[in-house]
Amino acid sequence: MTRRAKSFKVVIHGDSFADRQADIETALGDKFCVVAVGLGAAAEEKQAAFDDAVAAITVRYDAATPAPASLRLVQVPGIGWDDIDLAHVPPGANVCNVGGHETGVAEYAVAQILEWCHRLRPAEESFRRGSWERSSRFGAAPHRELSGSTVGIVGFGAIGRVLARQLRGFGVRILAANRSPIPDGSGVDGRFALNDLPAMAAECDFLVVALALTRETRGLVDRAALDALGAKGVLVNVARGPVVDETALWQALSDRRLGGAVIDVWYRYPPAEDSDQRPGHYPFETLPNLVMTPHLSGWTAGTVERRLAFMVENIRRAAEARPLLNVVSSPSARAGRKPPEAPPAHIPDTGRGKQ
Repeated sequence: MTRRAKSFKVVIHGDSFADRQADIETALGDKFCVVAVGLGAAAEEKQAAFDDAVAAITVRYDAATPAPASLRLVQVPGIGWDDIDLAHVPPGANVCNVGGHETGVAEYAVAQILEWCHRLRPAEESFRRGSWERSSRFGAAPHRELSGSTVGIVGFGAIGRVLARQLRGFGVRILAANRSPIPDGSGVDGRFALNDLPAMAAECDFLVVALALTRETRGLVDRAALDALGAKGVLVNVARGPVVDETALWQALSDRRLGGAVIDVWYRYPPAEDSDQRPGHYPFETLPNLVMTPHLSGWTAGTVERRLAFMVENIRRAAEARPLLNVVSSPSARAGRKPPEAPPAHIPDTGRGKQ
């Protein structure tokens, strides 16, 4: 029996999801062929991979990336598309991103807030060394509870909404600041505009930053907001580093005008895993009132499965010339025309990987 020729090529450009190449091809079916090529591959190798491709999965598109006329979809395998240079995207291709990380990021924020209250990790480390210093039997001061605290959420998008639902069960008061009005029934106890952030921060024990980085939001969390949060307040940033003014953050933590911070997103990223480049322009690693992690909050098994399912659906849509999901740049918009209305974004729920 003759195998039917595969009619649609998909190229994975770079490392992201390259390890799932076989899974993507299996999910797409017999009509698709999936090839992978590294970001640093030779020009001839890249050209061969991109030739006649209908879709590309990549975090980067620049002058060194081939631009075949056949390409209909540049699918970013995450929410951020900062490294997609629209000037080099083929004229007929849509650029789409994908979420699916909301549950993981929200759980990270809740876990870090709970840890800040109960300080279980240092208690366990101390006890392993033989000390009972955290026990009430030996005069330890009581640690705090999350219940009864006020948590402010800056940015009430997908992450903010999930976070509010998760926090509700802990008996906290929830405030939210957002660019657009927050509708009734959203589970928040107080609503603020973004330009009223210091006023909201003044009421908070914890302030969670969960909004996109744009020209308008860069440096939004500034000295005024951090001073309003105060010496007993804790900042949690799971958005993008520059949403929080770096110098203001460093000074507030160093001077103890801010009680503490949990930072998962940074101001500088190394070119390679073994680079010793600091994640910021200040030695944040020296601060005792800071918890720092390497941008891991949303990278869960559930995120991977939801993103994979979403990208497979979008690639099918591109091959069949159907409307795409999560379009962040369309050919018509780049040409200065009003794009057609896109369908609402949806992350397929695979029911898998939800630990």
